[in-house]
Amino acid sequence: MNINRKVYSGLEELKLHFLSFNELYDLCLDGDYEPWYGMGYWDSTFIPFFIVQDNKVIANVSLSPMVMVLQGQSHHVLQISAVMTHPAFRGQGLSRYLMKHVMTHFSEQYEFIYLFANEEVLDFYPKFGFVRLDESSFRLKDLTDFKPTSSDWRKLSIQNREDKNLLERFAKDHRLLSNTLSFEPNPCLSTYHFILQFEDSLYYSETGDCLVLMEFEEEDLKIYDVFSIRPFKLEELIPTLIKTKTKEISFFFVPDTDFGGKLEVERDPFDDDALYIYPEHKKDLFIENFVFPITSHY
Repeated sequence: MNINRKVYSGLEELKLHFLSFNELYDLCLDGDYEPWYGMGYWDSTFIPFFIVQDNKVIANVSLSPMVMVLQGQSHHVLQISAVMTHPAFRGQGLSRYLMKHVMTHFSEQYEFIYLFANEEVLDFYPKFGFVRLDESSFRLKDLTDFKPTSSDWRKLSIQNREDKNLLERFAKDHRLLSNTLSFEPNPCLSTYHFILQFEDSLYYSETGDCLVLMEFEEEDLKIYDVFSIRPFKLEELIPTLIKTKTKEISFFFVPDTDFGGKLEVERDPFDDDALYIYPEHKKDLFIENFVFPITSHY
């Protein structure tokens, strides 16, 4: 490592370098952590390992310990994300250096490590022993069993104090999204999605005391997540969510029902968000068709 460079880690060490870190995030991944960070939701469960040169953050790898529940069994796993190097410093092995550090110090502490890679770096992670797993898509195109019903869903805003309190409550405490593949509540991760990823997709029903992350695109309803403290059934939620013109529902998680055999499931390799895991033999944990909930991604 260049003597003018130093590796830092953790939220406390990030504070002095946050502006530079956020500039790197915007430059490399077209994002902005500031709204989430500024509201104090970034906590010690999202761990950056970053390199600083001349008071400038030039590379990073972030880690997130998580508890995955897979077919009723809990697994302590680690997610790698925000792997980025400033364009002016690429080709110098900085990401490789940070990845080696992570694999050396953390691979034995978790059952497996996973990450999502874009098409530009699909050849990078196998060098560290990661293998790719193809996820599946889950769609419901036959909606003949569902008729739209009146409901009290309203859009939430993190800027509204009452709505903010609701979102914080659901971030801390909610039922598993899926009995097949889900994650235990993680307030840091949930608020990341509430504020940075799905801020315009938050809907709450007071009657059901339920939060749904969803979007309508013409005739397609996209359901990203369901946050509820009470037991819920998708079959009962859907009539309250769909519109008269809705012809298809896409689920970004594994539904606990196949809707009487009408759920359409197919392998859906996607190079811009490809799943990789380490070590290779842990791929045997997964059933043939699965998808990590989109709200489990950093």
